[in-house]
Amino acid sequence: MTTALLKDRISEIIEEVSSGSVTKEQALDAKSDLTDKGFTSLSFLQLIDAVETELGVYIDLEGDTGFLQSVDGIAGYVHSQSAA
Repeated sequence: MTTALLKDRISEIIEEVSSGSVTKEQALDAKSDLTDKGFTSLSFLQLIDAVETELGVYIDLEGDTGFLQSVDGIAGYVHSQSAA
């Protein structure tokens, strides 16, 4: 999957798990992180589940999860895990 398609899908997942409180466009805006945009702790758990299920990666919740704050961070993580 290309980076552009991956970011597009991640932003769609973010909109879905937040029940629309964070739109696809807002998710793609790198000026602030997802928490600043109103993403809740429940949304983060749903995001992790969806990313793991749909994109086939494992996210260790005991490790550094700062990458979950942005579409770019999540896309970078998915690419790094896919290459491993």
